[in-house]
Amino acid sequence: MEFIYANYLNTTGSITINSNTAGAANLYSTDIRQQWYSSGLNDDSLPASITISFSSTQTVSRLVLMNINAKKMTIYYNGATANTFALTTTAATTTASFTNNSETSLYLTTTPVDCTSVTIDIYSTQVANSEKAIGWLAVSDLLLDFERIPSANNYKVMLDPQRVEHKLSDGGTRIQFTRDVMRADISFEYLSASFTSSLRSVYDLQTDYIFCAFPTTTGWDKVCFPCVWTGPYDFLNYSDNAANSGFGGKIQLRQIPQ
Repeated sequence: MEFIYANYLNTTGSITINSNTAGAANLYSTDIRQQWYSSGLNDDSLPASITISFSSTQTVSRLVLMNINAKKMTIYYNGATANTFALTTTAATTTASFTNNSETSLYLTTTPVDCTSVTIDIYSTQVANSEKAIGWLAVSDLLLDFERIPSANNYKVMLDPQRVEHKLSDGGTRIQFTRDVMRADISFEYLSASFTSSLRSVYDLQTDYIFCAFPTTTGWDKVCFPCVWTGPYDFLNYSDNAANSGFGGKIQLRQIPQ
């Protein structure tokens, strides 16, 4: 489990794209069903290219691609195709250059790189000659790696659909779904003082960041969402009667607006 910084991609002004510029905002929409898709590139010989430019140098070590259909693609930095990211997670390749990707979502952990831009070139799709598509793209860096994973009883995550219910005159009910929203509650006992101090630093940021439960590049559960920590910081309490027993508390994470 880890927190990463808020998405560096947060405005269409930072995006250079060679197709469907009108849909560019869907790349960073928190509703991953609202995909960016290419227009007129439904041919595996026609690549889609997306470049995210930063106003100042940023450290990049996390790349999140949700609801994608890319088969062959390359992810690189500073505009040079030779600058592919070196992956530090187990994947089909040691660099961010995929020739036969079959995953529909990827969480890539890379060697940290200080860069001014990130580019994704998509050459082919999993279903041949389809328009290229991405549901959510996040570019970021590690904020905090949890020192351990909580027990199953102390980790609760759920999809909480937002909806409007209409009671009709004949007694029937119709439901209009407006958005899927993620939430997570995480409890810990017997935490070290150093980790609770790190949690306090995250809490004190008083801003949003991204939570990922179990980052992996294969068979990923896709529990990853931009969020805020609601409720109190209560990791000031000892887990037992002895001070050296460590600390316990609860983290309440709620997804931010779209």
